[in-house]
Amino acid sequence: MRAAAAPPSPAPAVRPSPSAEQLASVERAIRRMRDHLGETQCLTDHAEAGLFSPFHFHRVFRSVTAVTPGRFLAALRMAEAQRMMIRGSPRVTDVCTAVGYASLGTFTTQFTRLVGMSPSRFKALVDRHGDRGIGELVDACGLTGPTDPADPTGPTDPDPTGPTDPDLTGPTDPGLAAGITGRVVGAAPADAALRDAVLFTGLFPHGVPQDLPVACAVTPATATVRLRPPADAEHHVLAVCFDRATRVADALDDPAGARRSVATTRAPTHGSFRLRLRAPAPSDPPIVLALPLLLARDAEAPAPTAVAAKPG
Repeated sequence: MRAAAAPPSPAPAVRPSPSAEQLASVERAIRRMRDHLGETQCLTDHAEAGLFSPFHFHRVFRSVTAVTPGRFLAALRMAEAQRMMIRGSPRVTDVCTAVGYASLGTFTTQFTRLVGMSPSRFKALVDRHGDRGIGELVDACGLTGPTDPADPTGPTDPDPTGPTDPDLTGPTDPGLAAGITGRVVGAAPADAALRDAVLFTGLFPHGVPQDLPVACAVTPATATVRLRPPADAEHHVLAVCFDRATRVADALDDPAGARRSVATTRAPTHGSFRLRLRAPAPSDPPIVLALPLLLARDAEAPAPTAVAAKPG
């Protein structure tokens, strides 16, 4: 008897489109968050701005943004902290106070967890790599290269997908043999904008890229993305696309999202997924994980030294 074929990957659940009233409520609350970043804020403040009860507002906000108001506010604060440091704020203590933290220790812990490195390391890496193009930095790390003009479906790199562990320059993930795959849809592979773009794709347990991803890949935007499959718990595939010429500092200091396009989808446990790139929306959580600087950090890490065997 012939073995039964493996069942196809179930389609990720489709989130219902929010109503105009819900979108307006969430966007009012986000404006309130932005306008009062340096102040103490609570759910009641956000719900009042959104003109809903706290309980109903919390459900609506999470439905629209895929994260809670508290996580969204934390992301706003970390994004503003990054911008202040990129623009030359001399002291981390000033940044800490400006974005609403009374304790420098708490701010440093949160920044390190959400951005992927400490504030001092962030500033040092921006000073060294902020003027480099993202494509130049990616190439220097040996992860991927520009798309081969003779083959618009993949890069010139011998490894066409460039998948990596959360250490972005680390070894290929052994779980990729049974991984999930995805591609950008909605644009022709020959599109000049995509052919000169770099795609950062990560698998996250939440709808916002906070903390290091469970799995990730750095690829040309026209290449296939391969990721280690998620656990049974719900995960999200989140991707951000930059032109290769975009300066690292400009990519990080981009509150309106003018220099990037984004895509998100529920992650299947097996099979494939599609990434439909779009411009960032006002209700999108800020991307605070310092993607280009994580590459620079890992590229600067010293290679492990071999330990000589003791003579027998």
